[in-house]
Amino acid sequence: MTSLSARVLKTFVRRTIKASPDSPQGLVRHLRRHFNAAPLPWLTAMGVTHLTRQVAGIGVDMLQPRQTQAAVLYLHGGGFVAGVARTYFNLCSSWARHLDLAVWLPDYRLAPEHPYPAALDDAHSVYLAMLQHFSAQQLVIAGDSAGGALALSLLLRLRDEGRPLPAAAIAISPYADLSNSVNSRIRCNASDDMLSLDMLHVGRDLYLAGADPRHPYASPLFGDYHGLPPLWLSCSASECFADDAVEVARRARAAGVHVDLLQRPDMPHVWPIFHPFIAEARADQRDLLRFLRAHLN
Repeated sequence: MTSLSARVLKTFVRRTIKASPDSPQGLVRHLRRHFNAAPLPWLTAMGVTHLTRQVAGIGVDMLQPRQTQAAVLYLHGGGFVAGVARTYFNLCSSWARHLDLAVWLPDYRLAPEHPYPAALDDAHSVYLAMLQHFSAQQLVIAGDSAGGALALSLLLRLRDEGRPLPAAAIAISPYADLSNSVNSRIRCNASDDMLSLDMLHVGRDLYLAGADPRHPYASPLFGDYHGLPPLWLSCSASECFADDAVEVARRARAAGVHVDLLQRPDMPHVWPIFHPFIAEARADQRDLLRFLRAHLN
């Protein structure tokens, strides 16, 4: 049974975030208003220092533990048009504290001011900068929602370029199909408490600005997963992105990639990031820590 805390969060996001946009500009204003000023407390874990730096000309929030054994590049969600790093301080600083990981959260460029592939280019630049400080096997690429799609697309691009690949990758509720052709877009349009198909169509067009929605660097669901590192994927069975994670997992496994796929019924979109507040997310945080520990050792 879904916990009370998860049900409360689902009700809150349905009433405040889910919408039928009246215009593209209206959607951008709506998402930035809610995603850039999160109402919940976002705090760093004890023993973790928050720094801000410029990396390859991109602002990066860094969560730094007392000792650093490895690092995570975390790409925030927000539909490619919104989102801020501090939303992830609870989740990422917990990783930093438990596993002695530095976490770098880039303030990548957003649409519509900076359409595709600007966000991917920024993620690529920060990853290459991280390789100046860490070996590839000390790195993990992670992200949620739109950031989960960027994480997967970045893997594909790095592999295609012959760059050193990270030890593993994490994609929480990834928005992996920007063609919006997977069945869960329609099947879960009513049950998704945060997103609607109208929001996804409008936001997708702002981000792609005419680019091919089936190109793997835009929609990693359509990518070739041969040679990629182990993946940890999650999705709620009731969210519009339910089939994205499942199809990525299927394609990756067919290519010989190790995949951990976490599916839960009736959870809000990207619920693992709310681990201080939702019982299910606290349980799943332990699974994430196990995955990270296994692939960074």
